[in-house]
Amino acid sequence: MEENHDAESEVQQFYGGRSIFMTGGTGFLGKIIMEKLLRTCRIDTIYLLIRDKKGKNIHTRVEELLDDVVYDRLRQQQPKFRYRVHPIAGDCSLPGLGISAQDRALLMANVHIVFHVAATVRFDEKLNIAMGINVNGTREVLTLCREIKNLVSAVHVSTAYANCNRPDIDERFYPHRLSAVKALQLYEALDESTLEGVGEKLSRGWPNTYTFTKALAEDLIKTEGKDLPIAIVRPAVVLPTAHEPVIGWIDNMYGPTGMVVGVGAGLIHVCHVHKDNNAELVPVDMCVNAILVSAWDRVTHQHPETPILNFVTTPGNKFRWRQYIDYAWKHGSQVPTMKSIWYTAFTVTDSKMWFAILWFFYHTIPAVCMDLCLRLVGKRPRMVDIYKKIKKYCDVIFFFTHMKFTFSNANTEALWSRLGERDREIFFFDMASLDWDTYMNSTVMGIRQYLMKESPDTIPAAKRRLNRFKLMHYTIVYTIYAIFGYLIVMLFAKILLPA
Repeated sequence: MEENHDAESEVQQFYGGRSIFMTGGTGFLGKIIMEKLLRTCRIDTIYLLIRDKKGKNIHTRVEELLDDVVYDRLRQQQPKFRYRVHPIAGDCSLPGLGISAQDRALLMANVHIVFHVAATVRFDEKLNIAMGINVNGTREVLTLCREIKNLVSAVHVSTAYANCNRPDIDERFYPHRLSAVKALQLYEALDESTLEGVGEKLSRGWPNTYTFTKALAEDLIKTEGKDLPIAIVRPAVVLPTAHEPVIGWIDNMYGPTGMVVGVGAGLIHVCHVHKDNNAELVPVDMCVNAILVSAWDRVTHQHPETPILNFVTTPGNKFRWRQYIDYAWKHGSQVPTMKSIWYTAFTVTDSKMWFAILWFFYHTIPAVCMDLCLRLVGKRPRMVDIYKKIKKYCDVIFFFTHMKFTFSNANTEALWSRLGERDREIFFFDMASLDWDTYMNSTVMGIRQYLMKESPDTIPAAKRRLNRFKLMHYTIVYTIYAIFGYLIVMLFAKILLPA
Protein backbone atom coordinates (compact mmCIF):
# COMPACT_ATOMS: atom_id res chain seq x y z
CA MET A 1 0.00 0.00 0.00
CA GLU A 2 1.07 3.58 -0.49
CA GLU A 3 2.81 4.94 2.59
CA ASN A 4 0.58 8.01 2.82
CA HIS A 5 -0.59 7.58 6.40
CA ASP A 6 -2.22 11.02 6.56
CA ALA A 7 -4.73 9.95 3.90
CA GLU A 8 -5.90 6.98 5.95
CA SER A 9 -9.30 6.97 7.57
CA GLU A 10 -9.77 6.59 11.35
CA VAL A 11 -10.44 2.86 11.09
CA GLN A 12 -7.49 2.33 8.77
CA GLN A 13 -5.22 4.17 11.21
CA PHE A 14 -6.51 1.95 14.01
CA TYR A 15 -5.30 -1.14 12.15
CA GLY A 16 -2.08 0.47 10.91
CA GLY A 17 1.03 -1.46 12.00
CA ARG A 18 -0.94 -3.88 14.17
CA SER A 19 -1.03 -7.67 14.06
CA ILE A 20 -4.11 -9.86 14.07
CA PHE A 21 -4.77 -13.32 15.47
CA MET A 22 -7.65 -15.00 13.72
CA THR A 23 -9.57 -18.26 13.92
CA GLY A 24 -11.83 -19.42 11.10
CA GLY A 25 -9.79 -17.78 8.37
CA THR A 26 -10.41 -20.65 5.96
CA GLY A 27 -14.18 -20.16 6.12
CA PHE A 28 -16.50 -17.96 4.08
CA LEU A 29 -16.45 -14.97 6.47
CA GLY A 30 -12.80 -15.49 7.35
CA LYS A 31 -11.59 -15.27 3.75
CA ILE A 32 -13.27 -11.90 3.27
CA ILE A 33 -12.00 -10.57 6.61
CA MET A 34 -8.42 -11.42 5.64
CA GLU A 35 -8.80 -10.02 2.13
CA LYS A 36 -10.28 -6.75 3.37
CA LEU A 37 -7.63 -6.24 6.04
CA LEU A 38 -4.75 -7.03 3.70
CA ARG A 39 -6.09 -4.87 0.86
CA THR A 40 -7.28 -1.77 2.70
CA CYS A 41 -5.32 -1.62 5.96
CA ARG A 42 -1.63 -1.25 6.72
CA ILE A 43 -1.57 -4.23 9.06
CA ASP A 44 1.64 -5.95 10.05
CA THR A 45 0.74 -9.66 10.18
CA ILE A 46 -2.28 -11.94 10.27
CA TYR A 47 -1.59 -14.94 12.47
CA LEU A 48 -4.00 -17.52 11.13
CA LEU A 49 -4.98 -20.54 13.22
CA ILE A 50 -5.17 -23.51 10.87
CA ARG A 51 -4.93 -27.29 11.14
CA ASP A 52 -3.63 -30.05 8.94
CA LYS A 53 -6.47 -31.52 6.87
CA LYS A 54 -6.81 -34.39 4.42
CA GLY A 55 -3.10 -35.04 4.32
CA LYS A 56 -2.20 -31.39 3.67
CA ASN A 57 -0.03 -29.46 6.10
CA ILE A 58 -0.85 -25.93 7.22
CA HIS A 59 1.50 -24.25 4.74
CA THR A 60 -0.01 -26.10 1.77
CA ARG A 61 -3.50 -25.22 2.98
CA VAL A 62 -2.63 -21.53 3.31
CA GLU A 63 -1.13 -21.45 -0.18
CA GLU A 64 -4.26 -23.06 -1.62
CA LEU A 65 -6.44 -20.69 0.42
CA LEU A 66 -4.68 -17.60 -0.92
CA ASP A 67 -4.92 -18.89 -4.51
CA ASP A 68 -8.69 -18.35 -4.38
CA VAL A 69 -10.15 -15.96 -6.96
CA VAL A 70 -11.39 -13.76 -4.11
CA TYR A 71 -7.78 -12.65 -3.60
CA ASP A 72 -7.20 -11.70 -7.27
CA ARG A 73 -7.79 -8.00 -6.68
CA LEU A 74 -5.43 -8.01 -3.70
CA ARG A 75 -2.89 -9.98 -5.73
CA GLN A 76 -2.90 -7.29 -8.43
CA GLN A 77 -2.49 -4.44 -5.95
CA GLN A 78 -0.05 -6.13 -3.58
CA PRO A 79 1.73 -9.10 -5.20
CA LYS A 80 3.68 -9.90 -2.02
CA PHE A 81 0.69 -9.94 0.33
CA ARG A 82 1.24 -13.61 1.25
CA TYR A 83 4.19 -12.69 3.44
CA ARG A 84 1.83 -10.96 5.84
CA VAL A 85 -0.09 -14.18 6.54
CA HIS A 86 1.60 -16.35 9.16
CA PRO A 87 -0.01 -19.79 9.71
CA ILE A 88 -0.26 -21.06 13.29
CA ALA A 89 -0.79 -24.81 13.68
CA GLY A 90 -3.75 -25.48 15.95
CA ASP A 91 -7.35 -26.55 16.34
CA CYS A 92 -10.23 -24.89 18.20
CA SER A 93 -11.41 -28.24 19.56
CA LEU A 94 -8.10 -28.92 21.37
CA PRO A 95 -6.88 -27.72 24.79
CA GLY A 96 -4.98 -24.47 24.42
CA LEU A 97 -6.25 -24.38 20.81
CA GLY A 98 -3.58 -26.98 20.08
CA ILE A 99 -0.98 -24.20 19.77
CA SER A 100 2.66 -25.03 20.56
CA ALA A 101 4.49 -23.20 23.36
CA GLN A 102 6.71 -21.43 20.81
CA ASP A 103 3.78 -20.21 18.72
CA ARG A 104 1.87 -19.17 21.84
CA ALA A 105 4.81 -17.03 22.96
CA LEU A 106 4.86 -15.47 19.48
CA LEU A 107 1.19 -14.55 19.72
CA MET A 108 1.49 -13.24 23.27
CA ALA A 109 4.27 -10.88 22.24
CA ASN A 110 3.02 -9.63 18.87
CA VAL A 111 -0.79 -9.70 18.58
CA HIS A 112 -2.96 -6.62 19.13
CA ILE A 113 -6.40 -7.64 17.77
CA VAL A 114 -8.24 -10.97 17.85
CA PHE A 115 -11.06 -12.16 15.59
CA HIS A 116 -12.71 -15.38 16.74
CA VAL A 117 -14.65 -16.52 13.69
CA ALA A 118 -14.21 -20.30 13.80
CA ALA A 119 -17.26 -22.48 14.43
CA THR A 120 -18.77 -25.69 13.22
CA VAL A 121 -21.78 -24.52 11.21
CA ARG A 122 -23.26 -27.96 10.61
CA PHE A 123 -26.75 -27.80 12.08
CA ASP A 124 -26.86 -31.56 12.70
CA GLU A 125 -23.42 -31.76 14.31
CA LYS A 126 -23.09 -34.07 17.31
CA LEU A 127 -23.32 -32.10 20.54
CA ASN A 128 -19.90 -33.13 21.84
CA ILE A 129 -18.24 -31.87 18.64
CA ALA A 130 -20.25 -28.62 18.58
CA MET A 131 -19.45 -28.06 22.27
CA GLY A 132 -15.77 -28.71 21.68
CA ILE A 133 -15.44 -26.19 18.86
CA ASN A 134 -18.10 -23.56 19.52
CA VAL A 135 -17.97 -23.35 23.32
CA ASN A 136 -14.68 -24.78 24.53
CA GLY A 137 -12.94 -23.14 21.58
CA THR A 138 -14.33 -19.79 22.72
CA ARG A 139 -13.07 -20.43 26.25
CA GLU A 140 -9.59 -21.14 24.91
CA VAL A 141 -9.64 -17.95 22.83
CA LEU A 142 -10.62 -15.93 25.92
CA THR A 143 -7.74 -17.51 27.83
CA LEU A 144 -5.33 -16.59 25.05
CA CYS A 145 -6.67 -13.02 24.96
CA ARG A 146 -5.76 -12.59 28.65
CA GLU A 147 -2.22 -13.75 27.91
CA ILE A 148 -1.67 -11.39 24.98
CA LYS A 149 0.44 -8.54 26.36
CA ASN A 150 -0.70 -5.78 23.99
CA LEU A 151 -4.31 -6.77 23.34
CA VAL A 152 -6.28 -3.79 22.09
CA SER A 153 -9.54 -5.32 20.89
CA ALA A 154 -11.26 -8.63 20.20
CA VAL A 155 -14.39 -9.58 18.27
CA HIS A 156 -16.40 -12.76 18.71
CA VAL A 157 -18.52 -13.63 15.67
CA SER A 158 -21.77 -15.21 16.84
CA THR A 159 -25.05 -15.57 14.93
CA ALA A 160 -28.31 -13.63 14.94
CA TYR A 161 -30.01 -16.94 15.76
CA ALA A 162 -28.01 -17.73 18.92
CA ASN A 163 -31.10 -16.75 20.92
CA CYS A 164 -33.70 -18.14 18.53
CA ASN A 165 -35.52 -19.77 21.46
CA ARG A 166 -37.34 -16.42 21.71
CA PRO A 167 -39.15 -14.38 19.00
CA ASP A 168 -37.80 -10.93 19.96
CA ILE A 169 -34.02 -10.64 19.94
CA ASP A 170 -32.36 -7.48 21.25
CA GLU A 171 -28.67 -6.58 21.20
CA ARG A 172 -27.98 -7.88 24.70
CA PHE A 173 -27.12 -11.02 26.64
CA TYR A 174 -29.91 -13.40 27.62
CA PRO A 175 -29.99 -15.73 30.62
CA HIS A 176 -30.37 -19.46 29.96
CA ARG A 177 -31.39 -22.37 32.14
CA LEU A 178 -27.92 -23.82 31.64
CA SER A 179 -24.84 -21.63 32.03
CA ALA A 180 -21.88 -22.11 29.72
CA VAL A 181 -19.62 -22.96 32.65
CA LYS A 182 -21.91 -25.79 33.77
CA ALA A 183 -22.34 -26.94 30.18
CA LEU A 184 -18.56 -27.23 29.83
CA GLN A 185 -18.41 -29.22 33.07
CA LEU A 186 -20.94 -31.66 31.60
CA TYR A 187 -18.98 -31.75 28.33
CA GLU A 188 -15.81 -32.71 30.18
CA ALA A 189 -17.45 -35.21 32.54
CA LEU A 190 -19.93 -37.14 30.37
CA ASP A 191 -19.40 -39.60 27.55
CA GLU A 192 -20.78 -38.81 24.10
CA SER A 193 -24.09 -40.71 24.35
CA THR A 194 -24.90 -39.41 27.85
CA LEU A 195 -24.08 -35.85 26.81
CA GLU A 196 -26.40 -36.17 23.81
CA GLY A 197 -29.26 -37.29 26.07
CA VAL A 198 -28.73 -34.53 28.61
CA GLY A 199 -28.21 -31.93 25.89
CA GLU A 200 -31.45 -32.86 24.14
CA LYS A 201 -33.38 -31.89 27.26
CA LEU A 202 -31.39 -28.76 28.08
CA SER A 203 -31.45 -27.41 24.51
CA ARG A 204 -35.22 -27.41 24.09
CA GLY A 205 -36.22 -24.26 22.26
CA TRP A 206 -33.20 -24.34 19.97
CA PRO A 207 -33.62 -26.17 16.64
CA ASN A 208 -30.08 -27.57 16.43
CA THR A 209 -26.72 -27.92 18.17
CA TYR A 210 -25.25 -25.00 16.22
CA THR A 211 -27.57 -22.31 17.60
CA PHE A 212 -27.57 -23.88 21.08
CA THR A 213 -23.79 -23.92 21.40
CA LYS A 214 -23.47 -20.42 19.95
CA ALA A 215 -25.83 -19.25 22.73
CA LEU A 216 -23.58 -20.96 25.28
CA ALA A 217 -20.52 -19.27 23.74
CA GLU A 218 -22.16 -15.87 24.25
CA ASP A 219 -22.95 -16.75 27.86
CA LEU A 220 -19.30 -17.67 28.35
CA ILE A 221 -18.22 -14.25 27.08
CA LYS A 222 -20.71 -12.59 29.42
CA THR A 223 -19.21 -14.29 32.47
CA GLU A 224 -15.62 -15.08 31.50
CA GLY A 225 -14.84 -12.24 29.11
CA LYS A 226 -16.30 -9.21 30.85
CA ASP A 227 -12.83 -7.95 31.77
CA LEU A 228 -11.65 -8.06 28.15
CA PRO A 229 -12.03 -5.39 25.40
CA ILE A 230 -14.34 -7.68 23.42
CA ALA A 231 -17.37 -7.12 21.20
CA ILE A 232 -19.90 -9.56 19.76
CA VAL A 233 -21.25 -9.37 16.22
CA ARG A 234 -24.28 -11.50 15.33
CA PRO A 235 -24.67 -11.82 11.55
CA ALA A 236 -27.91 -13.04 10.04
CA VAL A 237 -27.76 -15.56 7.15
CA VAL A 238 -24.68 -14.58 5.14
CA LEU A 239 -24.94 -14.50 1.34
CA PRO A 240 -22.54 -13.56 -1.54
CA THR A 241 -20.65 -10.28 -1.74
CA ALA A 242 -22.58 -7.19 -2.78
CA HIS A 243 -19.65 -4.94 -3.75
CA GLU A 244 -16.14 -6.17 -2.98
CA PRO A 245 -13.60 -7.53 -3.66
CA VAL A 246 -15.63 -9.00 -6.54
CA ILE A 247 -19.39 -8.83 -6.92
CA GLY A 248 -21.34 -12.00 -6.18
CA TRP A 249 -18.49 -14.14 -4.79
CA ILE A 250 -19.44 -17.17 -2.71
CA ASP A 251 -17.78 -20.49 -1.89
CA ASN A 252 -20.50 -22.57 -0.19
CA MET A 253 -24.06 -23.85 -0.62
CA TYR A 254 -25.32 -23.24 2.90
CA GLY A 255 -28.84 -22.00 3.55
CA PRO A 256 -30.81 -20.18 0.84
CA THR A 257 -27.91 -20.49 -1.61
CA GLY A 258 -28.38 -24.25 -1.62
CA MET A 259 -32.05 -23.71 -2.42
CA VAL A 260 -31.16 -21.58 -5.45
CA VAL A 261 -28.65 -24.15 -6.67
CA GLY A 262 -31.08 -27.04 -6.18
CA VAL A 263 -33.92 -25.32 -8.02
CA GLY A 264 -31.64 -24.06 -10.78
CA ALA A 265 -30.20 -27.54 -11.31
CA GLY A 266 -33.67 -29.03 -11.66
CA LEU A 267 -33.21 -31.10 -8.50
CA ILE A 268 -35.69 -29.32 -6.22
CA HIS A 269 -39.27 -28.82 -7.41
CA VAL A 270 -41.02 -28.00 -4.14
CA CYS A 271 -39.89 -25.58 -1.42
CA HIS A 272 -41.23 -25.42 2.13
CA VAL A 273 -41.17 -21.69 2.91
CA HIS A 274 -43.45 -19.18 4.63
CA LYS A 275 -43.24 -16.53 1.93
CA ASP A 276 -44.49 -13.62 4.04
CA ASN A 277 -41.88 -14.00 6.79
CA ASN A 278 -38.82 -11.77 6.83
CA ALA A 279 -35.71 -13.22 5.22
CA GLU A 280 -32.81 -12.11 7.41
CA LEU A 281 -30.10 -12.16 4.74
CA VAL A 282 -26.93 -10.05 4.62
CA PRO A 283 -24.06 -9.74 2.10
CA VAL A 284 -20.79 -11.15 3.42
CA ASP A 285 -18.69 -8.07 2.53
CA MET A 286 -21.01 -5.70 4.39
CA CYS A 287 -21.06 -8.07 7.35
CA VAL A 288 -17.26 -8.15 7.40
CA ASN A 289 -17.08 -4.36 7.32
CA ALA A 290 -19.30 -4.21 10.40
CA ILE A 291 -17.05 -6.75 12.15
CA LEU A 292 -13.88 -4.78 11.36
CA VAL A 293 -15.41 -1.48 12.44
CA SER A 294 -16.71 -3.00 15.68
CA ALA A 295 -13.11 -3.81 16.72
CA TRP A 296 -12.21 -0.14 16.24
CA ASP A 297 -15.35 1.05 18.02
CA ARG A 298 -14.72 -1.18 21.03
CA VAL A 299 -11.58 0.84 21.76
CA THR A 300 -12.44 4.34 20.60
CA HIS A 301 -15.85 4.69 22.29
CA GLN A 302 -17.06 4.09 25.82
CA HIS A 303 -19.09 0.94 26.37
CA PRO A 304 -20.30 0.21 29.91
CA GLU A 305 -21.02 -3.39 28.90
CA THR A 306 -19.83 -5.76 26.19
CA PRO A 307 -21.24 -4.27 22.95
CA ILE A 308 -23.41 -6.62 20.90
CA LEU A 309 -24.41 -5.94 17.29
CA ASN A 310 -27.23 -7.70 15.47
CA PHE A 311 -26.18 -7.40 11.83
CA VAL A 312 -29.55 -7.97 10.17
CA THR A 313 -31.86 -6.27 7.70
CA THR A 314 -33.12 -2.86 8.83
CA PRO A 315 -36.79 -2.05 9.60
CA GLY A 316 -37.00 0.32 6.63
CA ASN A 317 -35.57 -2.16 4.13
CA LYS A 318 -36.99 -5.53 5.10
CA PHE A 319 -36.79 -8.43 2.68
CA ARG A 320 -39.35 -11.24 2.61
CA TRP A 321 -38.91 -14.80 1.46
CA ARG A 322 -41.47 -14.05 -1.24
CA GLN A 323 -39.12 -11.43 -2.69
CA TYR A 324 -36.11 -13.72 -2.39
CA ILE A 325 -37.91 -16.42 -4.40
CA ASP A 326 -39.30 -13.97 -6.97
CA TYR A 327 -35.96 -12.24 -7.54
CA ALA A 328 -34.05 -15.53 -7.67
CA TRP A 329 -36.47 -16.84 -10.30
CA LYS A 330 -36.51 -13.56 -12.24
CA HIS A 331 -32.73 -13.38 -12.53
CA GLY A 332 -31.97 -17.11 -12.43
CA SER A 333 -34.18 -17.87 -15.42
CA GLN A 334 -32.02 -15.51 -17.49
CA VAL A 335 -28.77 -17.30 -16.61
CA PRO A 336 -29.53 -21.06 -16.38
CA THR A 337 -26.79 -23.53 -15.56
CA MET A 338 -25.22 -26.12 -17.82
CA LYS A 339 -25.27 -28.54 -14.89
CA SER A 340 -29.06 -28.78 -14.70
CA ILE A 341 -30.62 -32.23 -14.93
CA TRP A 342 -34.18 -31.04 -15.61
CA TYR A 343 -36.40 -28.00 -16.10
CA THR A 344 -36.52 -25.51 -13.22
CA ALA A 345 -40.22 -25.78 -12.39
CA PHE A 346 -41.00 -25.53 -8.67
CA THR A 347 -43.84 -24.96 -6.23
CA VAL A 348 -43.62 -23.03 -2.94
CA THR A 349 -45.87 -23.99 -0.03
CA ASP A 350 -46.02 -23.23 3.68
CA SER A 351 -48.16 -26.32 4.39
CA LYS A 352 -46.27 -29.21 5.96
CA MET A 353 -48.78 -31.75 4.68
CA TRP A 354 -48.88 -30.37 1.14
CA PHE A 355 -45.08 -30.23 1.09
CA ALA A 356 -44.88 -33.93 2.05
CA ILE A 357 -47.40 -34.88 -0.66
CA LEU A 358 -45.65 -32.86 -3.37
CA TRP A 359 -42.26 -34.16 -2.27
CA PHE A 360 -43.48 -37.72 -2.74
CA PHE A 361 -44.80 -37.07 -6.25
CA TYR A 362 -42.15 -34.61 -7.45
CA HIS A 363 -39.08 -36.23 -5.93
CA THR A 364 -39.54 -39.66 -4.38
CA ILE A 365 -41.33 -41.35 -7.29
CA PRO A 366 -39.02 -39.88 -9.99
CA ALA A 367 -35.95 -40.81 -7.88
CA VAL A 368 -37.11 -44.43 -7.59
CA CYS A 369 -37.77 -44.57 -11.34
CA MET A 370 -34.36 -43.09 -12.17
CA ASP A 371 -32.60 -45.52 -9.84
CA LEU A 372 -34.45 -48.40 -11.50
CA CYS A 373 -33.21 -47.20 -14.89
CA LEU A 374 -29.66 -46.95 -13.53
CA ARG A 375 -29.87 -50.53 -12.28
CA LEU A 376 -31.10 -51.74 -15.65
CA VAL A 377 -28.05 -50.25 -17.40
CA GLY A 378 -25.67 -51.66 -14.80
CA LYS A 379 -24.94 -48.43 -12.91
CA ARG A 380 -25.12 -47.75 -9.19
CA PRO A 381 -28.46 -46.23 -8.09
CA ARG A 382 -27.99 -42.90 -6.34
CA MET A 383 -30.99 -40.61 -6.85
CA VAL A 384 -32.95 -41.84 -3.81
CA ASP A 385 -29.91 -41.19 -1.60
CA ILE A 386 -29.45 -37.73 -3.15
CA TYR A 387 -33.04 -36.77 -2.42
CA LYS A 388 -32.78 -38.07 1.14
CA LYS A 389 -29.91 -35.64 1.67
CA ILE A 390 -31.83 -32.80 0.03
CA LYS A 391 -34.87 -33.56 2.20
CA LYS A 392 -32.68 -33.46 5.30
CA TYR A 393 -31.38 -30.07 4.20
CA CYS A 394 -34.93 -28.77 3.61
CA ASP A 395 -35.96 -29.93 7.09
CA VAL A 396 -32.99 -28.11 8.61
CA ILE A 397 -33.84 -24.69 7.12
CA PHE A 398 -37.58 -25.13 7.80
CA PHE A 399 -37.27 -23.55 11.26
CA PHE A 400 -35.63 -20.38 9.96
CA THR A 401 -38.13 -19.78 7.15
CA HIS A 402 -41.23 -20.43 9.26
CA MET A 403 -40.47 -18.77 12.59
CA LYS A 404 -41.16 -15.05 12.93
CA PHE A 405 -38.33 -13.13 14.57
CA THR A 406 -38.02 -9.46 15.43
CA PHE A 407 -34.43 -8.24 15.71
CA SER A 408 -33.38 -4.90 17.15
CA ASN A 409 -30.28 -3.33 15.59
CA ALA A 410 -29.97 0.03 17.35
CA ASN A 411 -26.32 -0.63 18.25
CA THR A 412 -25.46 -1.42 14.64
CA GLU A 413 -27.19 1.71 13.38
CA ALA A 414 -25.47 3.79 16.07
CA LEU A 415 -22.10 2.36 14.99
CA TRP A 416 -22.83 3.37 11.39
CA SER A 417 -23.74 6.89 12.52
CA ARG A 418 -20.40 7.25 14.35
CA LEU A 419 -18.36 6.59 11.21
CA GLY A 420 -16.82 9.43 9.29
CA GLU A 421 -17.51 9.94 5.60
CA ARG A 422 -14.25 8.30 4.48
CA ASP A 423 -14.82 5.21 6.64
CA ARG A 424 -18.37 4.89 5.33
CA GLU A 425 -16.91 4.59 1.86
CA ILE A 426 -14.22 2.08 2.77
CA PHE A 427 -16.18 0.04 5.33
CA PHE A 428 -19.71 0.29 3.94
CA PHE A 429 -22.33 -1.72 5.86
CA ASP A 430 -25.54 0.31 5.70
CA MET A 431 -28.23 -2.32 5.13
CA ALA A 432 -30.88 0.41 4.79
CA SER A 433 -29.50 1.39 1.37
CA LEU A 434 -29.09 -2.09 -0.11
CA ASP A 435 -30.99 -2.51 -3.39
CA TRP A 436 -32.34 -6.06 -3.10
CA ASP A 437 -33.24 -6.46 -6.77
CA THR A 438 -29.74 -5.51 -7.92
CA TYR A 439 -28.17 -7.57 -5.16
CA MET A 440 -30.16 -10.70 -6.05
CA ASN A 441 -29.10 -10.31 -9.67
CA SER A 442 -25.42 -10.27 -8.66
CA THR A 443 -26.07 -13.14 -6.23
CA VAL A 444 -27.47 -15.39 -8.94
CA MET A 445 -24.66 -14.48 -11.31
CA GLY A 446 -22.11 -15.07 -8.56
CA ILE A 447 -23.53 -18.48 -7.70
CA ARG A 448 -23.27 -19.47 -11.36
CA GLN A 449 -19.74 -18.13 -11.83
CA TYR A 450 -18.01 -18.84 -8.53
CA LEU A 451 -19.94 -21.79 -7.12
CA MET A 452 -21.01 -23.65 -10.24
CA LYS A 453 -17.75 -22.66 -12.00
CA GLU A 454 -19.52 -21.68 -15.23
CA SER A 455 -18.40 -18.90 -17.54
CA PRO A 456 -20.93 -16.31 -18.76
CA ASP A 457 -20.04 -17.49 -22.28
CA THR A 458 -22.05 -20.68 -21.65
CA ILE A 459 -25.34 -18.86 -20.98
CA PRO A 460 -26.70 -19.14 -24.58
CA ALA A 461 -26.01 -22.90 -24.64
CA ALA A 462 -27.56 -23.26 -21.18
CA LYS A 463 -30.73 -21.49 -22.38
CA ARG A 464 -31.04 -23.88 -25.32
CA ARG A 465 -30.54 -26.79 -22.94
CA LEU A 466 -33.21 -25.40 -20.60
CA ASN A 467 -35.68 -25.04 -23.49
CA ARG A 468 -35.19 -28.70 -24.39
CA PHE A 469 -35.84 -29.69 -20.79
CA LYS A 470 -38.91 -27.45 -20.76
CA LEU A 471 -40.34 -29.20 -23.83
CA MET A 472 -39.68 -32.62 -22.29
CA HIS A 473 -41.08 -31.52 -18.92
CA TYR A 474 -44.39 -30.24 -20.22
CA THR A 475 -44.75 -33.13 -22.66
CA ILE A 476 -44.53 -35.56 -19.76
CA VAL A 477 -46.73 -33.42 -17.50
CA TYR A 478 -49.53 -33.03 -20.06
CA THR A 479 -49.28 -36.70 -21.01
CA ILE A 480 -49.80 -37.65 -17.36
CA TYR A 481 -52.71 -35.19 -17.13
CA ALA A 482 -54.23 -36.69 -20.26
CA ILE A 483 -53.90 -40.24 -18.92
CA PHE A 484 -55.47 -39.29 -15.59
CA GLY A 485 -58.23 -37.36 -17.37
CA TYR A 486 -58.95 -40.33 -19.60
CA LEU A 487 -59.08 -42.68 -16.60
CA ILE A 488 -61.45 -40.35 -14.74
CA VAL A 489 -63.73 -40.03 -17.77
CA MET A 490 -63.80 -43.82 -18.19
CA LEU A 491 -64.54 -44.26 -14.49
CA PHE A 492 -67.44 -41.83 -14.57
CA ALA A 493 -68.73 -43.39 -17.78
CA LYS A 494 -68.74 -46.81 -16.13
CA ILE A 495 -70.55 -45.48 -13.08
CA LEU A 496 -73.12 -43.27 -14.77
CA LEU A 497 -73.87 -45.08 -18.01
CA PRO A 498 -75.96 -48.27 -17.94
CA ALA A 499 -74.28 -51.49 -18.98
